[in-house]
Amino acid sequence: MIRRRTLLTTALAATAAIGLAACTDDGTDGSGASDAGGASDGGGGGDPLAGVTVSEELGAEPTLEFTAPLEITAAAAEIVVPGDGETIAEGDTIIWRHKYVDAATGEALQSWWQGAPAGGIQVTAEVIGQAAFDVFTTMAVGSRFVMAGWQQSADGQAYSLLQAADVDRIVSPLRAEGEPAEPSGTYPTVTLAENGAPSLDAPPEGEEPTETVRELLIQGTGDTTRAGDYLTMQYTGWSWDAGEQFDSSWDRSAPFSFVQGGGQVIPGWDENLLDLAVGSQVMLVIPPEQAYPEGSQSPVAGQTLIFVVDVLDAAHRAD
Repeated sequence: MIRRRTLLTTALAATAAIGLAACTDDGTDGSGASDAGGASDGGGGGDPLAGVTVSEELGAEPTLEFTAPLEITAAAAEIVVPGDGETIAEGDTIIWRHKYVDAATGEALQSWWQGAPAGGIQVTAEVIGQAAFDVFTTMAVGSRFVMAGWQQSADGQAYSLLQAADVDRIVSPLRAEGEPAEPSGTYPTVTLAENGAPSLDAPPEGEEPTETVRELLIQGTGDTTRAGDYLTMQYTGWSWDAGEQFDSSWDRSAPFSFVQGGGQVIPGWDENLLDLAVGSQVMLVIPPEQAYPEGSQSPVAGQTLIFVVDVLDAAHRAD
């Protein structure tokens, strides 16, 4: 419920992977897609990648050669250059540097090498589709891959796409790790479960803040987050009024990712998860104006919210 709908505008959103918000062959929405819609392998037969050549120089921007328009009747994925790192497993969250190309025109829509954000995905068949899943779970970190599939824009337009990307890393660990910090004591104490999932020891008390408050709970030692990062995190949220949990990535066993400062999430997140070391954990207390104002289509509209956020990874744009 945190993400806003930001799939395609003039170019692909960096958080999108081919198959997310997937469409059927005729371009209609085949998934009931919302902000993190399901995947589809499409229909028909043939290998859409058979006529596609991808350059093999790892680290350099990929070039994709094919005759446009390229008809994509089935989702497909293949390894272009095998990596020599850790093999990707089901459930891993991976970070990649990518380039998206419109299969109909050959036009590059978005490229990390040209200043677009990095990206990534959690590797499950439900998220990326079976065709991609079967390839990804044989692939190692450091690999270059290419995928063919579909994407739906925010205005409903369907695109047939090619994605070439270099897998940079697997996100690990999946919880904050560092030295305990010294919060103010104004807000509820946080207790961590064995797996790192947070809970509040008591409901909040006192007056709600009128501006977002950030309290450091764990000081990480990793790279520092900055605007434009593809940020991966774990979070749990509670309403101030009831002190009840309303959302948690921990319950879904899936870290959450978005482009920092890109307007994909509530302002209280976009503006207050900067300049944090990866591995840190923070509490954010966010008034409704920076979360979901009164009248918003959210069950917690008009409420002050408390989040505990573990910063797991911050993938930067190209320097």
